[in-house]
Amino acid sequence: MIVSGQLFLADLSHIGSIVLRISFAGLGLAAVYAIIRTFWLYRGADTWPTADGTITRVEIQEFYAAGTGSPNTTYFATVGYDFHDSKGTRCWGQWQSRQFATSEEASAFVHREMPEGKRVVVRFKPKDPMVNSLELDSWTYSGDRPLSLNF
Repeated sequence: MIVSGQLFLADLSHIGSIVLRISFAGLGLAAVYAIIRTFWLYRGADTWPTADGTITRVEIQEFYAAGTGSPNTTYFATVGYDFHDSKGTRCWGQWQSRQFATSEEASAFVHREMPEGKRVVVRFKPKDPMVNSLELDSWTYSGDRPLSLNF
């Protein structure tokens, strides 16, 4: 009986390994799909028309990776904006910042760079203006804004 029990446990271990591998393969396929879909949606985005927009909402959100064993909590800002497309229809979108170590850093960044009411430029897909993105300077993503242009 013990021998068959050990074989049964070995079979369960093997099945668990297979389920884990299938799960990771599924996650990998989902990630690849998301990347391909993003490229498909935003192909040619550099030629899309632009519109003036306004930041209408700013939220600081907390992210904690539960179950990862990591005690780190990170924060990011979500910025909502409105604009009107070429037909005058009101449209909107949102943008997420990079992650920050503290809510104070995220809040300082977004209130300094993207406060509510700030005018922004929005690039939108002509056939579907709800597919859109903010036109941002590279320093917004990298945090390497020049302190002086030395003119």
